[in-house]
Amino acid sequence: MKIIIFFACVFVAAQALTDDQKEKLKKHHVECLSEVDVDLAVVQRLRAGDYKQENDGLKKFVLCMLIKSELMTKEGKFKKDIALAKIPIEGDRAAVERVIDGCLANKGNTPEQSAWNYVKCYHEKNPKHPIL
Repeated sequence: MKIIIFFACVFVAAQALTDDQKEKLKKHHVECLSEVDVDLAVVQRLRAGDYKQENDGLKKFVLCMLIKSELMTKEGKFKKDIALAKIPIEGDRAAVERVIDGCLANKGNTPEQSAWNYVKCYHEKNPKHPIL
C-alpha cells in the first residue's frame, strides 16, 4: 500500500498483502507522487473508486505505480507472468487470469492510457478489491 494505502493489489482478488509488500507499495506511492504532477486529492478519490476523473497526471501516476510494482513496462506492456506469480497458492489463478486477460484486451494509444484502461477495467470487474 503506501502513505494512503493507494495501490492495494493490482490484480489478486483475495490476496492479503504481506508487510513487505505493503512497505514496497507505500514507497512506490511516495515516489510516484514526487515523480508525477498529480493532485493528491484526485489520487485519493481514485482510491475510493472514483474513475470518472480521467486526466493525464492520474494516468501517469497509475503507470508509475504499475512500473514500480513490476507489473508493467514503461512501454505499457503488462507483465502477466509476474502478476500471476504473485497469486497465493490458495488463490483462484484461473479466475484472476480471466480478469487480467479481459482487461488487457483494451490497449491504449500510449503506455499511460494502457495502464489507465487496465486499472479502470479491473475496478469495474472487481470493485471490492481495488487496484489502486
